[in-house]
Amino acid sequence: MNKVIFKKGFIALTLVLSVSSLLIAFVYTQSIEIAHFFDQTQTKEYRIMNYYYAFGCIDQAILHLHQDYFYTIDIFSPASIKELNCVIDEVYRDGDFAFIKAHGNYKGVNVGRKAKVKLYDNYLEIISIE
Repeated sequence: MNKVIFKKGFIALTLVLSVSSLLIAFVYTQSIEIAHFFDQTQTKEYRIMNYYYAFGCIDQAILHLHQDYFYTIDIFSPASIKELNCVIDEVYRDGDFAFIKAHGNYKGVNVGRKAKVKLYDNYLEIISIE
């Protein structure tokens, strides 16, 4: 009689261990998927933030152009603005137009933007911002 009880207990224990192992594996894979989803969501949030931070640098470059008609920044010495979490990569002129390249760099996610500005004698006109 003891052998029969031992066999039933062993089978029940094996079944419980197998089912619990499957459940633990399922929970582990689900947690990895959820963590990956939150990581993607956070990266997307940083991209959107950097999109607007880059616009802040373009705005600063336009202000500098308004004050100094000959304001330029070459590609080898970008201007970093720590308070706005962005970098003005390049400001160059081509005839009556100025081209501005900037990127936001918050949390290591870089998003670049470009602007084209028409220069007149006493004012500026923003043609496009991409």
